Amino acid sequence: MNGHEDRGAKIDAVLVGISVVILSASVWIWMAAMPIAKEIVFLATTIALVISLVLVVNVAVLVVLRLQRRVSRLEGMLAGTETQVPVSESEKVLVVTLSSTERRVINRLEENGGEMAQDELRRVSGLSKSTLSVTLSSLERKSLISREAHGRTKTVVLVRNVSR
Repeated sequence: MNGHEDRGAKIDAVLVGISVVILSASVWIWMAAMPIAKEIVFLATTIALVISLVLVVNVAVLVVLRLQRRVSRLEGMLAGTETQVPVSESEKVLVVTLSSTERRVINRLEENGGEMAQDELRRVSGLSKSTLSVTLSSLERKSLISREAHGRTKTVVLVRNVSR
């Protein structure tokens, strides 16, 4: 464990300790307020809620710090691999999330050699014109397909292969 991780672990321990103390104080205030008049109970309950809110903020800070450490560590790993192994444009990996409709369209294009008329794609996919148009626009934004106009018809071309 290096110095940065050791410091992070100490911060985690301090935050957890503070959170336990605050939670204990909240429970003690709540228990102590039971035999007291309603106005004071309201005040004590409000104080306990504020203390609980501080507890939640402490835990959120703990989570954010851990995520920052992980991201920093991953960035360092990626920076190290990028300088060691040059990656050509064709070998780069594009990570996209596809809806079931987008996946269906991509599958039909792959089955037909990566190129189809938009009207034929609509028939084989079973989608309505509007659903297909919206789906194709989404796939174009993701740079997975392109549409080429040929007179009154459009041809849909699969630009990138999408692995599952």
